[in-house]
Amino acid sequence: MVYYPCIVLDIAYRPFTVFSHIKAFVLIYSGKAEMIESYRERSIRTIDREILAPLVIRVAFLSKRWGKVAPSRRAIFLRDNFTCAYCGKLVRDSEVTIDHIVPKSRGGTFSWGNLITACDRCNQKKGDKLPEEAGMPLLFEPYKPTKFEVELKRWRLNSEFETVLEVFYPQFKKLINK
Repeated sequence: MVYYPCIVLDIAYRPFTVFSHIKAFVLIYSGKAEMIESYRERSIRTIDREILAPLVIRVAFLSKRWGKVAPSRRAIFLRDNFTCAYCGKLVRDSEVTIDHIVPKSRGGTFSWGNLITACDRCNQKKGDKLPEEAGMPLLFEPYKPTKFEVELKRWRLNSEFETVLEVFYPQFKKLINK
């Protein structure tokens, strides 16, 4: 089965996460969400009918508690677009590592501002040094992403989704190109 992304808005119409169209359909069907917009050519088939797949839904609560995202391996890789912060190489799953900018042995923490994606080679070359000491400046600065940004980067986006996303989240183009 192919899953399509669905933007989830809070009660104030602010985007806060992205679900699969199936999960969104279940929320709509159970009365926990309302459909704002649907895909034109994608649908969900039930036993007796065909329903257009949800593209944008709205849930009936504020998203304050959903705004925070803890750093994890996958979230760091998604934030950095699987790109090594030292050499700029697009890194495959088998070669990707997390590097502490300030090494743990020197008091570095497991936090958004201290973690970056690195390829095996660069991570080993840097070792237990600061980037300046190793002669390896960062190509981009680490930052704390929103939960929406991390969730959005998990999906392959189609043109219909991107069009709607620009309406509800105007900074979309800048976000994807980071």
